[in-house]
Amino acid sequence: MGALGSSFGVYGWMKVRSYTQQPEDLFDYSPWFIRQRGAEWREVQVEEYKPHGNDFIVKLDVASTPEEAKLYAGAEIGIRRSSLPPVPEGTVYLSDLVGCQVIGLEGVMLGKVSRIRDYGAAPLMEVSPSDHLAKERKEKFLIPYVVGPIVKAVDLNAKTIEVEWGVDY
Repeated sequence: MGALGSSFGVYGWMKVRSYTQQPEDLFDYSPWFIRQRGAEWREVQVEEYKPHGNDFIVKLDVASTPEEAKLYAGAEIGIRRSSLPPVPEGTVYLSDLVGCQVIGLEGVMLGKVSRIRDYGAAPLMEVSPSDHLAKERKEKFLIPYVVGPIVKAVDLNAKTIEVEWGVDY
């Protein structure tokens, strides 16, 4: 949902970047959960927030000094899944794609989505190659999540994604 940045000021405020469609929507959710990559999620409360340039600054209940705020720099911000609204018909939450099998051209099993990367353009599915592709492709690879030209069908019940993508792409 977002990420914490550097400390700001002398009272433990932190810069925050929102990944929601409307950046201020991040503050509609409570509680927040934060974690450094690979660590456990920790519940926190937003005490106050303010716009700051193109982003925001936030005061969380876990930091009251710049030194305490620095401990959380780079932490991811998440929320409970139950806090999200239902998705409209024909759309998905990108996080639901993780774990899905990716089926390419001619029904070839390309691998499994291990992560979603989203840098502002089209989201990218990071795919771990299937066992039978291990000789041809050892490294994870990226497939843009573009519905229509690349992504042909998503079946979350079957945990499959059909793509217009070949083994040698």
